[in-house]
Amino acid sequence: MSDLITELHEHGLRNTPFRQELLKMFYEVNSSLTTEEIKGKLLNSRDKVTIYRALEAFEKSGLIHQVPDKDNLTRYALCYTDCTSNHHVHNHAHFICESCSNTFCIDEIVVPRIKNTKGFNIKKSKLTLEGVCSNCSES
Repeated sequence: MSDLITELHEHGLRNTPFRQELLKMFYEVNSSLTTEEIKGKLLNSRDKVTIYRALEAFEKSGLIHQVPDKDNLTRYALCYTDCTSNHHVHNHAHFICESCSNTFCIDEIVVPRIKNTKGFNIKKSKLTLEGVCSNCSES
């Protein structure tokens, strides 16, 4: 539990029981979460506004980032890189499982840097892979 408190403090976030529970949830899952999944996993039911505010604070502080979803829902995953409140560093692929619909960060696959071309000012690029995750393959 003290690691959660330290993590919140290092990202400039207030330490509350709810934020500890939310952060612990992210560390316990091996994939990303939607707000509905988060609400369903919480021990003490929270309203969506509280969840959204906490997620926004986590994202702004560089603790979590948004990941793609096959149904265009917003999903969140932990940042395992040197993200800060000023800059997210996510130059990795995302894998969407066709069976369970979870999205996984694949840090081993780096998205190539693409130079601007023919009048296009490229700000960022994304690499999304689809298939069946190891959890669903074993079932």
